[in-house]
Order: sequence, then structure tokens, then C-alpha cells
Amino acid sequence: MADATERTYPEAGSYTTWYAAKAGVTEGTITRDNMPQDDDIRGVIGKETPGGVSPAGDFENYTPIHMIDNPADGINNGKDYVVYFEDADSNLWKATNADSSTLTQIDSGAEFDLCIPFRL
Repeated sequence: MADATERTYPEAGSYTTWYAAKAGVTEGTITRDNMPQDDDIRGVIGKETPGGVSPAGDFENYTPIHMIDNPADGINNGKDYVVYFEDADSNLWKATNADSSTLTQIDSGAEFDLCIPFRL
């Protein structure tokens, strides 16, 4: 796969011009036969790693009960979002930005009190 920092994008509406120049063929003559087979014309979009977002299976034993976007509560400031969960034993948990490494049990305090109305 190409390095994520080496990105070249065509201008809007000029993909064939861009690819023709890249492939060294005359515009309008690009066919399946003259397109280099080792060329990844799709480019690289996004990161090769999820950047902290955990697979959904990491949360399968937890039921989400409440979510806050852009929290400014003095506890989770600077996070994109925080999700509060309950497990099968009715314990309260939280994770930020879908990262299971941030999963923390909460048993008292402001966040615990905040979630009382949402508890199952």
C-alpha cells in the first residue's frame, strides 16, 4: 500500500486528464489495456490504522445508555464524545472517542449522578 503521506488527487472533473498525465498516455485513450497494472489509481484515503477507534466487539458486553458530544464537563474536556455504558451486572462504565482503552468503571461522583436517569 502506498505511504499515507504521498497523496495526489485529481482536480474536480479532470480525473482522466490527471491519470493520463500520470500514466503517460494521451487523454481519451485510457483503456483497460494501457492502464498500468501495478498502479493504484485510487490513491490512499484515510489512515492505515484506526487511530484509537476500537472494534465494535470491544464493547459487546456493554449497553450504551447515554452519549455526550463535545463534552465540556471539566472531566472529559477535549474529547470528541463520551459514551456511558451499563454491563450485565448494572455497573456503570464510560469510554471516550470509541477507544476501549479508555473504558473506566464509574461508581460515584458527578458522572455517576448524571447517568441515573438513563440507567436500565
